This record gives sequence, C-alpha cells and structure tokens, in this order.
Amino acid sequence: MSRVTDVLVSIDTETILKNYPNISKNPASPTLIDVNHVYMVTNQNNVVSGQAGGELNLKAQVGDLIRWRETSLSQSFETAVIFYKFIGNVGNELISTPTPRKATACVAVPNTSNPSVPSCQKVDNHYWSSETLSCGSVTYHFHFLIVDRDCKIVGCCSWDPFITIRN
Repeated sequence: MSRVTDVLVSIDTETILKNYPNISKNPASPTLIDVNHVYMVTNQNNVVSGQAGGELNLKAQVGDLIRWRETSLSQSFETAVIFYKFIGNVGNELISTPTPRKATACVAVPNTSNPSVPSCQKVDNHYWSSETLSCGSVTYHFHFLIVDRDCKIVGCCSWDPFITIRN
C-alpha cells in the first residue's frame, strides 16, 4: 500500500550566514553547505538513518509519495528558506522529479486572548513532492534561498541528502 512520507527540513540560517561570509547570492551557483546546518525529520518508521540530521536516509516503497517542507529555525521570522531547485544525482531515475506544490489548508493558530481555544486560519502550504518509481538508492541536491525580512536574497545554498527505496 502506498503511503505519504512528510519530511520537515529545518535549516540553521543564522549559523550558515555566520560561517559562510562569502556565501553566494546567485541562484545559478549556490554555495554547498555542511550538512550539520540542516535538520531533516520524518516519522520514525520511515527512517533508515540520520533522523534530525542533514543526511536523512529515508526508506520508501515503489509508489510512495515523498513531500519535503522547508523552514528556518525561526520559522521565517528572522530569515526564510525557500527551495528553488532539485538536482538528482545517482539513481535520480528511481523517483519522479520533485516539483513544487501549493495547497491551501486550514491550520490551527494560537488564540492570544484564549490560549486553550485555538483559532483556524487558511494558509498556503508549499512543499516539494515526488513519487518513488523503482528500488535502489537516490542521492540528490536541493538548492535553497535564504531570504531576509524584506524578501531579499541573502544566500543561495545546496546540500545533498539521499533516499533508499525497497519493497
């Protein structure tokens, strides 16, 4: 039975900007960052290795759907993270090319006047989605922008996680 695997990708933009003073601001040539600045998390049943690290190795079966959502550690308050490109490396034919998607959803938000009764708010939910097509291992690069509060690009980066597909 096919399933959906959601992967939350939290990126330590503050440390990246501090450690890479000459970071690229050109989306055509992103700076390859150390995986220690990326924290990928998914349901424990979907993990081969690397939970909460930059080299999360997922397990998936043929026909499964993988969805990646990105955020900064401040959840876009100080800086935001936006994926803008996927590059498949070894085994890229084993998954469909991930594409950006948007879905409008109702989400619970804190109610400051009555914290025990959340409010609902419609928001656009953005993620990248791919279907697993065949067994094997896939390594890939995600390219992402680091954007400040004024929506100005302050960094263009990439890193390379992987997926294991088996039946």
